Amino acid sequence: MKQGILTLSELTKFIELLKTSYKVFAPVKKEEGVFFEEVNSADDIALGYYNSKLPPKRLFLPQCEVLCTFENGQLVEIPIADEKCAIFGMRPCDALALSRIDMVFDKEDLKDPYYLARRKNTVLLSLVCDKPLDTCFCTSVGGGPSSGDGSDIRMVHLGNRLLLEALTEKGESLISSAKQFLKKPKQSDLEEKEKIVAESEKKVPRIKVDGIKENLEKGFNLPLWSAIAERCLGCGVCTYLCPTCYCFDITDEVKGEKGKRIRTWDSCQYPLFTLHASGHNPRPSKTERMRQRIMHKFFYAVENFGRTFCVGCGRCVRSCPVNLDLRESIELITGNKACVSTRK
Repeated sequence: MKQGILTLSELTKFIELLKTSYKVFAPVKKEEGVFFEEVNSADDIALGYYNSKLPPKRLFLPQCEVLCTFENGQLVEIPIADEKCAIFGMRPCDALALSRIDMVFDKEDLKDPYYLARRKNTVLLSLVCDKPLDTCFCTSVGGGPSSGDGSDIRMVHLGNRLLLEALTEKGESLISSAKQFLKKPKQSDLEEKEKIVAESEKKVPRIKVDGIKENLEKGFNLPLWSAIAERCLGCGVCTYLCPTCYCFDITDEVKGEKGKRIRTWDSCQYPLFTLHASGHNPRPSKTERMRQRIMHKFFYAVENFGRTFCVGCGRCVRSCPVNLDLRESIELITGNKACVSTRK
């Protein structure tokens, strides 16, 4: 594993080096929270943040994307983006989420060229989470504050310096190209890293998910779904902020002889999501739609891909306008009482 120490005084030069080959995105602090945006210098980057308001998945699966245009019966395809990007400082849960979405858009018999082109042309530099929030539960769903899944380089913030560790060939290549800015890590650096990782993992609240898949299989028609959905507004914020939700709709906008085909995010929490042309809707109420969301994360995804599609980032817990807590829903399903809501 290639490693290197980057002092924060050299971060500006490192970002400038990245910009010679990549469009660089990093966490930027704004009044509404932290967002991943294109940066021009290291001064724009927020290193000491908790997590971004929106997951970086939008850089690979845009909320709105024109797939093609048409005019007078002629189809014009939109060129697939080939620009190279570097995402600096994303949290491990978001990198792990991308590895989950990969399973959907990079299947052997079904590949999404738009998503895969962006993934291929992007290098991910994740930043170990040293200040997990009380709404996080990544360690309960197969992740962790230092998980390297989905990342090309894992970074650890050691005060006035960053420890960089290459996890893929792309990561090794990037570290090699930046060797003029990197120093060999000392044993004390590696020991400090291990201490930070261990302390971070202790801070992550744990919930019990044992038996959730089996209970979901048995409890499809249980009354608990109505109890879980009772407060839900159906606003869809939980799915839009989720780093592993990938559902979309495709629509045509036509004016005269011109038009365009657009892919936009959609949500299983919306009534129109499963409305048939006949007028029948198999999920007519919030109860069925809430059940679908949880079943997808913890049952269908495990059946199809062998992995839960929740990474425990806690965004849905923090942002729900009526304080619905996914962890409490899991508690109801599993029958465990380990999770108590921290929401006020």
